[in-house]
Amino acid sequence: MARLSSNLVSAEWLEAHLDGRNIIVLFITMADIATGQPETLPAGFIPGSVVVDFEKVLCDKKSPFVHTMPNEATFQREVRKLGIDKNSHIIVYDSKGLFCAPRVWWMFKAMGHDNIQILDGGLPGWIKQGYAVNEKSLAPFHVGNFEALAKPRFFVSTRAILKHLKAITVLDARSEGRFKGSAPEPRAGLRSGHIPSSINLPFTLCLKDGHLKNVTELHDLFAQRGINEDSYIVTSCGSGVTACILALAASELGYYKLSVYDGSWSEWGADAKLPVALG
Repeated sequence: MARLSSNLVSAEWLEAHLDGRNIIVLFITMADIATGQPETLPAGFIPGSVVVDFEKVLCDKKSPFVHTMPNEATFQREVRKLGIDKNSHIIVYDSKGLFCAPRVWWMFKAMGHDNIQILDGGLPGWIKQGYAVNEKSLAPFHVGNFEALAKPRFFVSTRAILKHLKAITVLDARSEGRFKGSAPEPRAGLRSGHIPSSINLPFTLCLKDGHLKNVTELHDLFAQRGINEDSYIVTSCGSGVTACILALAASELGYYKLSVYDGSWSEWGADAKLPVALG
């Protein structure tokens, strides 16, 4: 399968290709980080959308950490239930523009499925363009034949970070306040601060009006932090979701030495034996 030219598609492209062969459109939801309340579904969906609560469907429910990547067998079983095949061209989007959809994009790529893209601007961008929405989402038409083939480099563990901390660049997608320890964590029981020697790049700086910034702007953000294509980047955040926005930005810049810290601060911040830096 040929490599896609971009990890993103525009609303214009998707509207023109909605009826295309093998196109699967997934609307991704997740609960509120602070309250744990399920996301309120929108009044309308992009036509043909299948709704996926990825926290309940695509995460390891036995893990003590939220959003943990499941094993191959679990991921394959749940994805097949969504009607996804080996040759499906998946488009993911969310209600905020770019928030949790990149996490699911990264999960699919970690399981060997490269034919997946993110709708830049998400549902707000679609609606702003004046395109039609349907009141109801679709149920999958069939059980798919998707095959998962895990690529271990896409996610790294705490142990790997400790072992290679001097050789990697950890990019933290949380806000400056949370990174420095001057603002509280939204999840109870977590220490404040950051992984020693990590660099702060709040994910919000990579976005403009729910869209990913252009490559020139992204390049400047990374360059200002001394990061280039030779850096081995590990992205982190609160629970492995917005870290994938940084992974998306780096991927758009053509950076391939790239992983996501799956446990992120939910794991590191909860373990008193792990070092923490402040300020």
